[in-house]
Amino acid sequence: MPRIALFALLAMLACVLVQDARGQDEAHLPGDPAGSTDWLNSVPSSPGGGWNGAAVTDNRATCIGPFDWIGRCCPPLLYRTPLETTYVTVDAVAFRRDWASNQWMATVGDPTTIALTTHDLEIVHQPGMRVVVGRWLDECSAVEASFLGLLRWDQRSAVQNEDTNALGTAGDLFSPFTYFGDPAEVGFDYNYYASIRLVSDFNNAELNLRHRMAMPPSCVSATALVGFRYINIDEQFSYLTESLEPVADGSLDTANVSTSNSLYGFQAGFSISMQFEPRFWIDLEAKFLLMRNGARQRSVYEFGPLAGPVASTITGSRSQGRATLGTDLAITGQWQCTPHIIFRFGYQGIFLDGLALAAENFTRNAPLMPMMVNDPTELDYEGHLAFHGPFGGVTVTW
Repeated sequence: MPRIALFALLAMLACVLVQDARGQDEAHLPGDPAGSTDWLNSVPSSPGGGWNGAAVTDNRATCIGPFDWIGRCCPPLLYRTPLETTYVTVDAVAFRRDWASNQWMATVGDPTTIALTTHDLEIVHQPGMRVVVGRWLDECSAVEASFLGLLRWDQRSAVQNEDTNALGTAGDLFSPFTYFGDPAEVGFDYNYYASIRLVSDFNNAELNLRHRMAMPPSCVSATALVGFRYINIDEQFSYLTESLEPVADGSLDTANVSTSNSLYGFQAGFSISMQFEPRFWIDLEAKFLLMRNGARQRSVYEFGPLAGPVASTITGSRSQGRATLGTDLAITGQWQCTPHIIFRFGYQGIFLDGLALAAENFTRNAPLMPMMVNDPTELDYEGHLAFHGPFGGVTVTW
């Protein structure tokens, strides 16, 4: 996040220096005299159309409007869109994956002393990208397509223990397969090593229709939107333990749980844009999602001696659909460097429920596991996730 903010600050500074060095020679629209900066203070008649509005003046005694960035008197600031007929946006994003639930994965010495949980997985910000392509159909309506994704989180956590257990060997970690040693069972408990791993992928596509709402003259504009949205969230959760019991061969237990969430449906929302300076805007946007989730999960549990081979394998899978709700919130600052180039930076959060999360579909006790053979496993699709983080990029408009 600090690097994105620094990049945005340097880009704005570069724009100001370039414009000042060139004497504003390139910052004019067709019909303006060379060197004119009236595009900073004028109001567009339509996206991609001509410009109108009162010219700036240097008469400070009669000034009733604000002063611009080089100290001239401007007419009162009225909202104008920085976007012309067509616009393309490319953003770099750095999102974090957050979830509220926490599962115990190992205890040490007894059933209540926690040694490893899913919150030990340090889910940090990961890079991704966003591409937006839009076009105004008339003065009030625009169609817009976007992609957000290429986001992947891959985190591991592990714990080792060499305490002497009740059987006289090293390792006193207890497994969730036996309710953490209540009672303890050789082949599942008395582990000297336990690890977990989570891999999660996120991709998102949208097709929206925007409509500019009628408002009294001011520096604020509002837009309503409706559209179609698709979100894909794939996850894999892995669990592994190693034990010296039984003494002859030891034991190696593994579990791999994969889930897939294919969400598609409709969204509606609005955006409010406030123009604080002739070249600076802040946009607030909210989208509300109603989608169907085609949730699926597959589980594979394997047990055997440390050196192999696998002695037993238990598998199961299940798929089911359900309705899912979500919210997408964003705040964006935009700086118009030239009439056709806009730098942007902001923060976004996407909140979803009704998801099948891999860690929450892990079966935590051995007595239930034989029931899974040749029979679908239970599917938990009550999970909640939040994807959020900063972004920065550029919009080109013409």
